[in-house]
Amino acid sequence: MSDLTLNDLLSNFMFIRPEALWLLILVIPVAVLSWKTLKNQGQWQKSIDPHLLKFLLLQGESSRSWWPLIILLLTLITAILAFAGPSFEKKSVPVYRTGDARVIILDLSLSMDAVDIKPSRLTRAKHKLTDILTASKEGETALIVYAGDAFIISPLTSDANTIKTMVPVLNTGIMPVLGSEPYKAFEKAKQLLINSGKQTGQIIWLTDGMSDVDAELISDTLNDTQYTLSILTIATDQGAPIPLGNDKGFLKDSAGDIVMPTLRMKPFQDLAQSQPTVITGITADNRDVEKLMTESHQQLDKSQESSSEKVSDQLDQGYWLLFPLLPLLLLMFRKNGRLPGISLMVCIIVMHPNSHAGIWDDLWLTKNQQAAKAYQQNNNEKAAELFENQQWKAASHYKSGNYDKAEELYANNQSATDLYNRGNALAHQKKFDEAIGAYQSALEQQPDFEDAKFNKELLEKLKQQQEQQQNNDNQNEQDNQQQQEQQNNEQQQKNDQQSEQEQQQQQSQESEQEGEQQKKQQEVDLEDKRDEQEKDQALEQWLRKIPDDPGGLLRRKMYREYKKRGRENRFVKKVW
Repeated sequence: MSDLTLNDLLSNFMFIRPEALWLLILVIPVAVLSWKTLKNQGQWQKSIDPHLLKFLLLQGESSRSWWPLIILLLTLITAILAFAGPSFEKKSVPVYRTGDARVIILDLSLSMDAVDIKPSRLTRAKHKLTDILTASKEGETALIVYAGDAFIISPLTSDANTIKTMVPVLNTGIMPVLGSEPYKAFEKAKQLLINSGKQTGQIIWLTDGMSDVDAELISDTLNDTQYTLSILTIATDQGAPIPLGNDKGFLKDSAGDIVMPTLRMKPFQDLAQSQPTVITGITADNRDVEKLMTESHQQLDKSQESSSEKVSDQLDQGYWLLFPLLPLLLLMFRKNGRLPGISLMVCIIVMHPNSHAGIWDDLWLTKNQQAAKAYQQNNNEKAAELFENQQWKAASHYKSGNYDKAEELYANNQSATDLYNRGNALAHQKKFDEAIGAYQSALEQQPDFEDAKFNKELLEKLKQQQEQQQNNDNQNEQDNQQQQEQQNNEQQQKNDQQSEQEQQQQQSQESEQEGEQQKKQQEVDLEDKRDEQEKDQALEQWLRKIPDDPGGLLRRKMYREYKKRGRENRFVKKVW
């Protein structure tokens, strides 16, 4: 600060918390009340004549009585100015982002079906993927898969469990195009992070290998970014053949030789020289995942520290005003012991860095700002109460499980995003027809809204299954009624033709038949109860985003996306 000229100090001067200056208004009533108190000189003036009062008061007391008021006002003004945060100097500080962002890339090329790692490379990779998702308790996570092309399974989301439910259906058979083009997955990962405004982030790659060209392309993709790369290699140096399934033997190349994909470390080492990279081989325990997560976090911290993005931050120099406050307080105690408590309380508030965090929120933060703090701390119910912004209020209600309130708020807007969110809230309330209608309205506004299309298809399929099950139940009930009526008619005819003795015997048989029928009815009721439980479980699965045939849905979704891109797999050198 000593290196700065007077012009620099004046040009940089500002109050960091200028709202606190409104407290200076409080000084006026304090001054007026104190002035009136001192002026009245207590009750003596009412009882004693003025010419006698001067002999009872100590010499000079009237002049000294004004000092406590002056010191009190100076103390309050100085404390308020200190709290307002006067600043004469700026300092450049790096920007630190809250919350990690990680994109996981999973190799689904045919070579991942090799069995040199038991039971197969892909099976072990999926186990490790689940472990990584379980460890991803903070920040946002996305999942991308690739073979001859790359596809986003899940965009960045704070709910890693949603991605975890899709892991079991991931296999090489769902990919619409053969091959191995990992650089396309990295292009999508980079785009995801950029679109979400993430300057730093982690990319975790689970693969069994890449070519030298792939290493160059990936390096070029990540060259101008602050994203860290962590690689888990899932293969052996010996390699293994690729089974084709259904006892069709093993994959062969154009020369008729069985393909034996092995692990080549050179491309990974070349990539690590040009890009900060953590590389580890798969292990039987959890050491590989721990290394990926720990070292990638360390690299991310270094990346944030070395980030060129900085902001100018005003230095709070209000603490310099605490030094004149100390002698003022001493004078307050010296001159008058009744008033310093107020000044001392103000000074404690100013000197304690966190004491005003909760007290002043209502004074200096808007409701939306307070709600945003609560939302970041996952205090969703409090955030829902505080938010004045309707979209954020609805999102808070949704995260806290108040789907009915969220649906009402989303209904106030008709944008594609609000319609989609309203559909999700309706689905959680089991209002399937309305939810499908909301998804359809969103798609009419935004035909390429993949999430709305995906959820609409899931819900329509679930509804179709429920209707089919209900029709089957109704048909079974009708068949049972017809069968029962037919048995009753036949029994009535036999009863008319039998003798009294036979009727008595028949009555005994009827009792036995009734017992059997009751037993059968109990079995039917039990079966209906099981069917109802199965339907409830199916519904619960959808609400947790676990469709009955997610693999087929993913396959169709990626195929449509691939066809929409218009790419043709003409120049693929290898299909594994």
